[in-house]
Amino acid sequence: MSHPLFASSAFTRTIVSHARQSGLCPQTLLARAAICPSRLADQSQTIAAEAVERLWHACELAGAKRTFGCELVSGMTTDSLQGLNILLDSAVNLRASLDCLIRCLPRVINYVVVDLQESADFARLNLRPLRGPIHHFAQDAATIALVRNIAARLGKEPAQVFSRVALGPAQAAGAWLREAGIAIEQGSHLCLTLHRASLDAVLIGANPFVHQSMLRHWHAAGAEPPRHDSLTLARHWLTAGDQPIERIAERLGYRQPSNFIRAFRKQFGITPKQFRLHPV
Repeated sequence: MSHPLFASSAFTRTIVSHARQSGLCPQTLLARAAICPSRLADQSQTIAAEAVERLWHACELAGAKRTFGCELVSGMTTDSLQGLNILLDSAVNLRASLDCLIRCLPRVINYVVVDLQESADFARLNLRPLRGPIHHFAQDAATIALVRNIAARLGKEPAQVFSRVALGPAQAAGAWLREAGIAIEQGSHLCLTLHRASLDAVLIGANPFVHQSMLRHWHAAGAEPPRHDSLTLARHWLTAGDQPIERIAERLGYRQPSNFIRAFRKQFGITPKQFRLHPV
């Protein structure tokens, strides 16, 4: 018997949160998608793939802008994928990071299969749906999140990492990609083509200790690593470089730097600025 296809409740909750910020009625959307609101409050719950797709369509029917998925990127990468992003950020190089993405993404959403194909000069990161088409809002969010985050992990501009991206016909991400200097083409599935040499480039947030810690947690406890692991990574970034505290807060999923500062002080007894000046 085949495994049920699903997305995590956190992933689904992020869609609803963005819809609310866009002026749509969450209660109406959930009713149209036949999703019980109580399931979104429980991080251990999963939402059937069909229901998630109905939710995307409900957003579109309710008047969401064509760029709804493009604008969802920050919430998608920091709220529903926050723990996974810490794991990917701390890998030794991009190849190891993408390997973690391929192996761990099914904990968050299992109806998209990710694979990496390598040729002489290029590597292709493919995202293929397991059953039926995926709504273009979701494809847009995935496209921009991957391009932006992978480039940031390498400390480069997107056009320095990616040569072209294949998009579906209804996607709105093309405008963002062109502005970033990346060529686009139409394809049967989402495909990001990057320069193969980038795969062995060391990530700016590489931290073997944090990476192994996060890997153990993902293997043992599923898709929601605890917040204190992200604060451990923050300590590394504060001492290993000169990233602004606001940038560190953003990378760890805090929408307001003040929330990051408060959480850091609660965990370690000092502010991030004090820690940077006097590491303990």
